[in-house]
Amino acid sequence: CSNIIVTGGASADGNPMVGYNADSAALHGAVSHWPHGHHAKGAVREVFSWDLGIKLGEIPEAAETYNVIGNANCQGLVIGETTLGGLAELSNVGKDWRNGTILDYGQLIYITLQRAATAREAIKVMHALTAAYGYASDMEGFSLSDATTGEAWYMELIGKGGVEKGALWVALRVPEGHIMAHANQARITRFLPCDDEKACLMAPDVVSFAIAHGYFHGEADDPSFSFSDVYDPVTFEE
Repeated sequence: CSNIIVTGGASADGNPMVGYNADSAALHGAVSHWPHGHHAKGAVREVFSWDLGIKLGEIPEAAETYNVIGNANCQGLVIGETTLGGLAELSNVGKDWRNGTILDYGQLIYITLQRAATAREAIKVMHALTAAYGYASDMEGFSLSDATTGEAWYMELIGKGGVEKGALWVALRVPEGHIMAHANQARITRFLPCDDEKACLMAPDVVSFAIAHGYFHGEADDPSFSFSDVYDPVTFEE
């Protein structure tokens, strides 16, 4: 897939935009719809693999969910994606509830759209969901924008393989007046210090996990840490 993110300051009408192309003939005309709903305590949401259609598990339903059509919700939040790959040993493709890994990248998008109103809120919801229910895909790059704040963000996320539940991720706000494009290769390099949540958000263990498992030989606050170089090093293999 390929995405382009346009901030409001770079668009003709002042609105942020996300363009999303899914390069698969099998996906032409596929539009999903989840209507707005109020849900009883104890209700569950079934989770099915976006690519395979198999059931990955169930999670507790939120008390209220937004109306979602395709990759946008009624609050003006839009989320797109491109598959990046990442380190093979951290891939969770094919995993399901039997090893505590339930959410693939497609369902992570749709469930987040049902629960979040802004891009920044969506990033935090995605973190909470993967921490609780695991991540069942390869590394992904996510495009996020919303009509409420007008912000546009880019997020890269990879699972933890068989090590533990959860995901490693970094999200950067696209500077106002700029555009950004991404497709199939991680591109967030150095981002530390990530100390302004209006511009940068990250998983708390994104660096410490790399140190603990030998992917990075430095300190947790080392500004030379590069998310892309550590978790999705560039190769020229087909």
